[in-house]
Amino acid sequence: MTDLHADNGFLEYYQFEHDPFLGRGSSFKFFAAKRRPVLVELHHLARYSKLMLVVTGPEGSGKTVLRQALVASSKEPVTNIVIAPSATTDAAAMLQHVSAALGLHGADIAGVLRHIEQMLITGQEVHVIVDNAECLDESALLFLQRIAQGVNDACARVFVFSDSTICPLLKKVADNADLHHVIALEPFDQQEVCEYLEQRLVAAGQPLDIFTDDQIRAIYAQSQGWPGQVNRVAKNLLMAQMRQSSAVNKSPSIIPFKHIAILVVLSIALMFAWFMQTTDSESKSDSLANIDAVNIDPALQPVEVVADSGKTVTLDLPFLDQPMEPVTRAPLAQALSGEDDEHFLPAEEPAPAVEAVIEPSQVVSAPTPISAPVPISAPAPKKATVAPPNEVITASKVAAVPLAQKSSTAAKAQPVVKPAAAAKVVPSAAGLSGSAGDSQWYKQQARTRYTLQVLGTRTESVAQAFVKQNRSQYHYFRKLHQGQALFVVTFGSFADRASAQAAIASLPEKISNDKPWPRTFLSIQQELR
Repeated sequence: MTDLHADNGFLEYYQFEHDPFLGRGSSFKFFAAKRRPVLVELHHLARYSKLMLVVTGPEGSGKTVLRQALVASSKEPVTNIVIAPSATTDAAAMLQHVSAALGLHGADIAGVLRHIEQMLITGQEVHVIVDNAECLDESALLFLQRIAQGVNDACARVFVFSDSTICPLLKKVADNADLHHVIALEPFDQQEVCEYLEQRLVAAGQPLDIFTDDQIRAIYAQSQGWPGQVNRVAKNLLMAQMRQSSAVNKSPSIIPFKHIAILVVLSIALMFAWFMQTTDSESKSDSLANIDAVNIDPALQPVEVVADSGKTVTLDLPFLDQPMEPVTRAPLAQALSGEDDEHFLPAEEPAPAVEAVIEPSQVVSAPTPISAPVPISAPAPKKATVAPPNEVITASKVAAVPLAQKSSTAAKAQPVVKPAAAAKVVPSAAGLSGSAGDSQWYKQQARTRYTLQVLGTRTESVAQAFVKQNRSQYHYFRKLHQGQALFVVTFGSFADRASAQAAIASLPEKISNDKPWPRTFLSIQQELR
């Protein structure tokens, strides 16, 4: 796998917008801790002295990043000449670099200083910045010392970035004179390493939670607090995790026995469901075949009868001497037309019975008693008499009428279930449980301010109780951690990290013992988004 493919897979796997551990990318932000004071000191000494300014530190200490910040932070009209030799360089090579940058091809030291003097008259300074200065020999350092001293006020500001091996050679070149000033860079402590990683990760679109606390401690121990080594160790750790995960995914998967058993049980359940569905269909067909015959006037149109299974079937009724028009009353018609709403009926509560009444002009022929009353529906309902809700009409209440009788006869209908009101369906809550906490308060804070994280819990009620039991400066918010909701309680809003660190001493002992740590509102706002 090539480095390019590895980087592409690395960004895609961790959902980074860019590599957070590059030395300086398009979204790079200068880390101020223990480096901004050095930057301020360099600008101050360059303004008020002619000393050659030397910054020392081991590989990975951040010398190159500091040199880039020095160039970017120059506010006055300045011509920056940056030289980064990769091999041993002498005075002649240094003179060639400087004169070419000033447009003076083939000039000597005197010509270079005269040109610098002319630029100073027009209000423009010249900064000569040398990185990897451990590659310079004694003559090259003498050249830099010469243009730093200059003639009268005509001189260049010289900045040298090197490891500590340059110090003996500088003393030899200066001949015990005070001609240079050395600033030794310091490593980060563990808290600053944590903040440095958080700044890098947030700029790349991910929170610090991508590392566990144990991993952060391991990164600090292996890097010894030097930022370049922090970048290297952190990226190697993430790359190792990614390769391990890929190897696990590629390994042949063996289905456990319990999973096979679950599949067998599911198969049996599906076969049983299919068998029950087939049996239910056959029982419905049998119930339709067993519908009792009803003898009614043959002049009537075919009518719809509700079978025991609840399905509507059209029957051709037998002939009678006189035509009769069956009448379906309004409640019965509504019940028969409510098939689509049957699934809304409560199973444990019987619906009120409905009694259908036939007009005196209608005649019903019933040579044999009807074993089960069957409701008869017709297109034009006229009148309806509704029984009390608790009264149930049974088959024993239906009287048999002689065929020759022409007087009025009333037939009691089988009770029909009246459709109940549709039950309200309450959608289940989706997403993470719990509220968003005081997210609006966090969004209103300035991104550069700090707060103290004092508690993290999976239960929102614990976070709410903690906030209520303490002073009003406690707030909490909800975020997603390892696929679950995590409720984080913070204390206060501070202008800078030092103020937040100092506020820990003012907290109650039981809270300060849990080691609260300062963090920026920028990181919290990133998590809320």
